[in-house]
Amino acid sequence: MPSIIPAMKGRFGSTEYFVVTMRAKELAEKLVIPKDLQDWEELTIEERFQREINYSRVKKHIAPYLANDEDRFFGAFIVDIYNDEGVEFESIESIAKGLPSLYKKAAVSLGMLNFDGNEILVPLDGQHRLAAIRFAISGKDEKGKDIAGFDPNMDIGNDWCTVIMLKHDTKKARKIFNKVNRYAKSTSKADNLITADDDIIAIITREELADKLIHERIVNYSSNTLSKTTHFFSTLATLYDTTTLILEELHGKIDITVLPSSAIRSVYRTEVVDFWSEICDRIELISKAIDDPTETGDTKRIEIRSDYILGKPIAQKTLIDSILRLRGEDAKGERMSWDEVAHRVNVTDWRVSNPVWQGILMQGDKMMAGKQVSKFAARFIEYYLGGALKVKEVETLAEQYKASTNKNKLPDPMVF
Repeated sequence: MPSIIPAMKGRFGSTEYFVVTMRAKELAEKLVIPKDLQDWEELTIEERFQREINYSRVKKHIAPYLANDEDRFFGAFIVDIYNDEGVEFESIESIAKGLPSLYKKAAVSLGMLNFDGNEILVPLDGQHRLAAIRFAISGKDEKGKDIAGFDPNMDIGNDWCTVIMLKHDTKKARKIFNKVNRYAKSTSKADNLITADDDIIAIITREELADKLIHERIVNYSSNTLSKTTHFFSTLATLYDTTTLILEELHGKIDITVLPSSAIRSVYRTEVVDFWSEICDRIELISKAIDDPTETGDTKRIEIRSDYILGKPIAQKTLIDSILRLRGEDAKGERMSWDEVAHRVNVTDWRVSNPVWQGILMQGDKMMAGKQVSKFAARFIEYYLGGALKVKEVETLAEQYKASTNKNKLPDPMVF
């Protein structure tokens, strides 16, 4: 069916393009996912420039974001126009004669884009977002089945989407698709934690730990590591990991794609703040490191990070993990008190020069890193500080210890 829509014409290199806006419902109806093209199976591998859609990701993450977030927003879709012979652009300058000179230049690139109805619109960039719009409006997946636990939002159909359109050229379309995706750089973990508004763990970490309890001046927001001479105490990523450990110990896996109810958010906040408050008040090395977040406290933080493993982010995460283990219920259903946990942590020799940490968190004079290192170290610290491990757990730990340190026997647990 013929149609006319307002458009702006532009050029980038050798490529002429048109910028238009379309209602989300219209976009969902008019755009054709490449795999659904009539001659898709006849195309060569090179011509099948679009990747497969990850429908699981669309269902679990993108569609719920659209349906549930009033502040939803998508960037521009890039759309290839197949059968573009009947597509014509007519500028305002050619339509409205006698325009004042002040408006003539602008009027050349502004106008109407005419479609004769035979064109096929195919997304070069945005097919996952397109699928999400369809799912969010209809509540049905790619097979037409209702999405379990999902409430559709028909209001999305009235949202205006920005669309960049260009006339079809197979070679150029493939090149544009490849370049757009190859040079698109994923945001860093630190950036994600700063901007995440659906991730309750990120929100609590930013607002309660980094902003209030510890102080944002001594939390590194821009990197996941700390240099020897930096004034920071920890990183936002490390605090995020500890918040995750705390909440998952209490509640199991946390859904970070959709905000929970305000009541649940309040519970989560209280639990994390209570736990970290005990750490800040009772664990002497950490208390000293964050006591003065101003410049006058920087020297002390640098000294602690230089001399003690608890001055390092990975050790801080590992300590939290080990304390959660120590505070867990033993075979008799009893928990180690905070007083006892703090006492055991505070009398432990956390100096980097202590040989007990070699192969656990230290390799020579360097800190070890990685998830497996952190998990093994947390279990070792639990054991070393007198945690109630089962016989089988000690045997497994001994095997890991031997593999990591080349020593045949675990050191004896500390006596308290």
